[in-house]
Amino acid sequence: MIPAVLLLAGVVLLGLTWLSVLRTVFAPRQRSGRLMRLAVRAVGGGGAALARWLPSGGRERVLDLCGPLALMLVGGSWTAATFLGAALLSPALAGIPPNPGGVARFMALRDDSGAALLAVAGWLAVLQVLLVFGLHLSRIVAAYHRRERMVAELCTDSTKPSEAEFLLAEHLRFGSREHLDDLFRQWTAWLADIRATHTGYPALTCFRPASDLCWLDAAVLVLDAAALTHAVAPAWAPHSARSVLDAGSSCLPALARQLGIDLPRPAVSLQGREERGFEHSVRVAVLAGLPEQRGYGEAWAHFQDWRTRYAPQAAAMRVRLHYAHGEDELAVGRVGRAAA
Repeated sequence: MIPAVLLLAGVVLLGLTWLSVLRTVFAPRQRSGRLMRLAVRAVGGGGAALARWLPSGGRERVLDLCGPLALMLVGGSWTAATFLGAALLSPALAGIPPNPGGVARFMALRDDSGAALLAVAGWLAVLQVLLVFGLHLSRIVAAYHRRERMVAELCTDSTKPSEAEFLLAEHLRFGSREHLDDLFRQWTAWLADIRATHTGYPALTCFRPASDLCWLDAAVLVLDAAALTHAVAPAWAPHSARSVLDAGSSCLPALARQLGIDLPRPAVSLQGREERGFEHSVRVAVLAGLPEQRGYGEAWAHFQDWRTRYAPQAAAMRVRLHYAHGEDELAVGRVGRAAA
């Protein structure tokens, strides 16, 4: 009776483990396996709670470890569950005494029975889990490098999320419409990659920025430049300006929902631009060569129609992920009142 119960428990444990492995590594489909989501939520929440009580240096060290620790927790769980599942099969399939000592000797390949191949198969399953976990880690590291490489390239142009008009002006002065089109096309692809990887591999969201300009700020910077272009010169704006705005308006709200953030859409979004007047932004862009095809009032309405779709979510995520500007918490708190 006991070997049969252990056999059933082993089969169920191995089945659930490999379903989790396959769901997380090979078929995330913009939503990772449940174990990974729970691990990210638990480790991220615990790290954030601990970080609140630490000075800035210690806070960053703790938060730096949240993403890697969540991954290690999942990898360790898969490995331990595979080993335990194989061990639970041994009493029924290999005739091993159903006690911890007998199972331990069998899995340590010290048993003289003719069923040692079952123990070898168990260890091969454990090795396979480790190899698959290594593949998962390589994908996450590659996605992280793609995210940070684009941000690092943007750092040579601007370092503040409120300077979209200067980023736009620099491309207008020293490039061309095609140059601007290339910029927006690259960031459309980047945003699509961010959405796919950060929803499929949620631990990526916990990985800290590699440079002073975080990836959320970089996204808002480019999206603001595209929104300004499309609002002021809709007929002149390259087609990719609309594409990158559509991508950003889809990507950032999706990532915010994954973090449990569901904000109402406000009438006006000023997060990060509280001290940057729109009229000044238009003047900077027009002086650099942007055709002024809309008046100030109409351009402002179109600019806000786009910005309210992505900037509040980016500011809220900055707060949730603990790399917010000092004013972000107040700005996020104003979103609900602005929506009314």
